[in-house]
Amino acid sequence: MYHWVEIVTDNEVCQCHYLQHCVLLAHTHDHCRFGHQLKSSLIRDYEYSYIAYDDLKSSLKTQYETPPTNANKSPSRKKWNEEDEQRFIRELEQELDKVFTFQHVKSQDIVRRIKSSEAEVQEVIKRSKHDDQPGQQAEQTHEEAPSEEEYLLLEEDLSDIIADVHDLAKFTQLNYTGFQKIIKKHDVRIEVMFL
Repeated sequence: MYHWVEIVTDNEVCQCHYLQHCVLLAHTHDHCRFGHQLKSSLIRDYEYSYIAYDDLKSSLKTQYETPPTNANKSPSRKKWNEEDEQRFIRELEQELDKVFTFQHVKSQDIVRRIKSSEAEVQEVIKRSKHDDQPGQQAEQTHEEAPSEEEYLLLEEDLSDIIADVHDLAKFTQLNYTGFQKIIKKHDVRIEVMFL
């Protein structure tokens, strides 16, 4: 029987399977990272609208003081300066604008579709009620009772809207988490640089 446990590594929480007192490390340390979670969880149709988390993470690194060599593959990096800060803020704001614009356009489209479906549902309900009243059938020569196909189309439209709302909520949550994490990394990096 499997149970979930949380393992904390480098301030990242990773959920792994626990089986009979043994932790099966199904996820390596890298798979516990948010960048991997984002790539594996994103909605392909929205792919280019997500936060460019790995790019922002890379922009938190300053240049090396000396080029890497075989003897020293990871030399010290230059100190974070005002130019680095301005560059990072500019890139962060571009990502925020990209994500916000996509979310805004998508949510407006969903609201428009909801209103349109609501009008269609009201029309079908109205026609259905008129069909149920015998005295009114003679007056309604141009309005027919809703067909089974109309009900199925309405149901399909509503299901599509619900799926899009779910996808947009997932998109929003992943991006929100990404922005939180990158800002936290920035703040930790700056704090360390200025100690």
